Amino acid sequence: MLWAQTDSLDEVKDSTIIDIAKIRFQKTLSKEIFFTASSPHQVRDAQIPSLHFEPAPFSKNNTSVSPSFIEKDIYFRFALFNSADSAVRLYFMPSRFCKNVSLFEASPQNIAQTFRRIPDSVLLTDEFAGYKILSIPPKDTLVYFTRFNFLRTNVNSLSPRLIEIDYGPQSIKEMKSRDPMLDMVTYLVSGILLLMIFYSLAAYVQYLNMEFIYYSVYAFCSGLLLFSKSYLNMDHTALHFFYEEYLDFMILCTGVFFYLIFVRKFLNSKIQYPRLDKFLKIAKIVLVALLTIFSAIYFLTDKYVVLLILENYVIKVFLCLIGIVFIVYSMRRKSTLLKYLAAGNISLVFFSILSLAIIVFDWTIVPDNRQSVWNRPLFYYELGIVLELVFFLAGLAYKNRRDIIESVKERERFKLENERKEFEKQMAVMAAQQDERNRISADMHDELGSGVTAIRLMSEIVKTKMKQTSLPEIEKISNSANDLLGKMNTIIWTMKSSNDTLESLIAYIRAHAIEYFDSTPIDCSVHVTDVPDVEMSGEKRRNIFLGVKEALNNIMKHSQATKVKINIMVVDDKLTIKIADNGVGIDTEKLRRFGNGLNNMKRRMQNIQGEFRIETSDGTILYFELPV
Repeated sequence: MLWAQTDSLDEVKDSTIIDIAKIRFQKTLSKEIFFTASSPHQVRDAQIPSLHFEPAPFSKNNTSVSPSFIEKDIYFRFALFNSADSAVRLYFMPSRFCKNVSLFEASPQNIAQTFRRIPDSVLLTDEFAGYKILSIPPKDTLVYFTRFNFLRTNVNSLSPRLIEIDYGPQSIKEMKSRDPMLDMVTYLVSGILLLMIFYSLAAYVQYLNMEFIYYSVYAFCSGLLLFSKSYLNMDHTALHFFYEEYLDFMILCTGVFFYLIFVRKFLNSKIQYPRLDKFLKIAKIVLVALLTIFSAIYFLTDKYVVLLILENYVIKVFLCLIGIVFIVYSMRRKSTLLKYLAAGNISLVFFSILSLAIIVFDWTIVPDNRQSVWNRPLFYYELGIVLELVFFLAGLAYKNRRDIIESVKERERFKLENERKEFEKQMAVMAAQQDERNRISADMHDELGSGVTAIRLMSEIVKTKMKQTSLPEIEKISNSANDLLGKMNTIIWTMKSSNDTLESLIAYIRAHAIEYFDSTPIDCSVHVTDVPDVEMSGEKRRNIFLGVKEALNNIMKHSQATKVKINIMVVDDKLTIKIADNGVGIDTEKLRRFGNGLNNMKRRMQNIQGEFRIETSDGTILYFELPV
């Protein structure tokens, strides 16, 4: 569809309008989107419509990002038309990895006058970070602009897409789909490195040689690098962004730094190989200097091209040269241990170079399948790590293997014994705490409960004797006593350890709800399904019950409902309490007037790592959710 109704739109007359009513599930934008870039922080919001937009420099089959774009502010422009008879809402995601996303909209009839920023419309959760919600009225056309920045890393791709609201979670799941084969290899190598950490620590315990500590740090850095690369894959979190931009490379270099220290100590190179020792010592100093420069550029500037050159063409090449020099030196010596280490370094250097070449030159080992594990640079680096470990273990095999095994067994036995004692100590503390809770609840029931009950009874007697004269103070005393007695019973129920079960919570909620709406025009029903036998602390039971109690109180006061339906279920280890009424619902004015109650319910659930949310559909629906 062309701009039939907007003859004066010189700014966007070459754009293709997207009919969002025809989108099914999701749509990746290519020819429909227009693109420009500018130096960072140079363009004010009001100047965005006047920028010169050109067809986007990518297609569905080519989403690579030029390094020069990563240093700039990126702008998209696209137009949407809603041919449906009702408003349509969509998610818009400018790129898989992007930050500082701002979204603007304007009417095509007068872009300059109607241009405005759209407030953030998606909760800042890890799942929907980077997503924005667009809402287009029926039979209307809107022009959208977005500004964002790419991460300073080579994982970026130009892949803007529109996603149906209901399809959003599935789209996220598809984007986070992993390569099962590569993940299996990665986790396997991470497990091997974890074993190497235990092995090195055991060797240190037996021999008290610091080189094993250094090697365990190297193994830890390598394992953390690989595991995080797979585990954080495609996550839209600040941690993953920082990891991709900076942390992964620093972990890699930190591991190499400690490996250089390990080699010097392990070979006693200061005495045995002084020339090699001097070279490794200088290499450490140069590496620290290069990493300091890299960190200064990262934290003090917005440059990416310089970081890319420094990382791939300076520091990584320097690391390869260190390995090559060590290999040449070791192969010219007759030391068996040196040759074992050299063989491991040959494997690691070779596959590291291959991995780097695949990244830099975009090589494909298997041309017919770019997604094959054989085309993944991480796979070859992991292969080099494994071979290096094999040769390292071979070099240590003749060093008191039997004593090392015995040392590991003794260490594990000692560790288990300490854990058993700690467990017994914790059990004793928990038992004492439960006894104290039971004692306090019993004292409250016997002492305070009887006193409050007496106050309530005496106030009722006074009201009976004063039939002709009604004193409001007496009525307040009676009501206050009843309210206090109810709150005290809730506290006693919370503190009693025998009630620390999910079943007790559900039974208490059911009883309170039925009793609360008894003798009222509101018909209350409670449905419970699939209640597992799990423990639930008094703190969680208290917060959930008080939240539900507040919800029922709001329904009684404000909803004008005639029916309340409470559904309680446990699905996938998550407790869900759904409270639905057929009342007038919650509008904006009521949210302002009664916001404290809703905020209290939300705060109570957050305090116990739960969730609280509201929906309006033929009344009001409240959800209380908590992992169990």
